[in-house]
Amino acid sequence: MTPWTAASIPSQRGKLAYITGGNSGVGFYAALELARAGASVILACRNHAKAEAARDRILAEVSAAKVEVADLNLGSLASVRGAAQHFLATGRPLDLLINN
Repeated sequence: MTPWTAASIPSQRGKLAYITGGNSGVGFYAALELARAGASVILACRNHAKAEAARDRILAEVSAAKVEVADLNLGSLASVRGAAQHFLATGRPLDLLINN
């Protein structure tokens, strides 16, 4: 049996991934590898500046990546509600939700 690695991720072209805490740690690397596999990625983070920096790091490695930033503070129900309403208003289907 071959060990699983990020290279094992099948094409994610046409998929949309919403990742909470995508600016660092596991969330960042999930976003990076999904972007590398062709997914559009939304980094949902409480610190907008850190999320933008993470987006820039992803784009530096995967220049064709489609990466957006969404403001989301999971410690605030008002923020969660607002982020959900904002996403729903786009009318886009969500394929992957990674609650980091």
